[in-house]
Amino acid sequence: MFVRVFDSQRNIYFKSEVYAIINSGWYEKRLVVFSTDDGSYFKFFDYIDKSDPKHKVLINTITSNGFGSTSEWIRKDSNDVDKKLEEYARLPDDIRFFEYKGHAWIYENISLLTKLLKGDMVSTKGYKHQIFTSNARQSDDWNYVDKQQDIDFILEQTGGFHDSVLKKLDYISGSYVDDKNQMYCMDNIKQVSMWFDSQWCRPIEMVFESVIALNLRPYSDNETSFLFDAALFVQNETIFFFDSRIDAIDRNYDGTWIEAYGLRWRFCD
Repeated sequence: MFVRVFDSQRNIYFKSEVYAIINSGWYEKRLVVFSTDDGSYFKFFDYIDKSDPKHKVLINTITSNGFGSTSEWIRKDSNDVDKKLEEYARLPDDIRFFEYKGHAWIYENISLLTKLLKGDMVSTKGYKHQIFTSNARQSDDWNYVDKQQDIDFILEQTGGFHDSVLKKLDYISGSYVDDKNQMYCMDNIKQVSMWFDSQWCRPIEMVFESVIALNLRPYSDNETSFLFDAALFVQNETIFFFDSRIDAIDRNYDGTWIEAYGLRWRFCD
């Protein structure tokens, strides 16, 4: 599970793989890795922003499968955890721990998990072989947009989307009705795929992950639908795409634009 995290103490956003989830609801926390000038660390972060009256979340899912696979996770309910708590006798009474989903090597490492449950940050130095990094994403044929140099690269490779057209657009929410007519309102994917044809490069496929806003503005009958150029921005680990070149993020832009937590792209046949 790959996520975008807001660290309220440092007032910054960062992206990470999730290594474990404890509890649920108001008490849910997720174990992620963050970096400082001193190195990388494990730490549990609250899922819900308890200071927000609307109880918005502090951790946004970008992709549910992420770099690692949640099929590798173990799941322990309250009965399992109650037995495990006998090994955590030194935990303060105010620490909530009644459910665990995550990697087995974390759950079985009593010393590590005790420190993490107490709110400590633990160096990843002794667990390098267990850490997923952004380099893992480069093993496939996708290009990922996370930083300004990634934006520069896609604009260079596509000629700034000059003389291109939006050929097709798909949206997947993640919600569905099964063959027993049971409805599942999850919206856990929220993915937009866009295909562009261009006179300057090969066809382009763009996949926006965890979409926040999709503003589609088809051209009117008296206009031509080709793109003269396009704009991309990264702000607070959020991606913005506009179908024309503008100087700054503009949520009142009257063309087609997208806001999402992730973007990957590739040339296709």
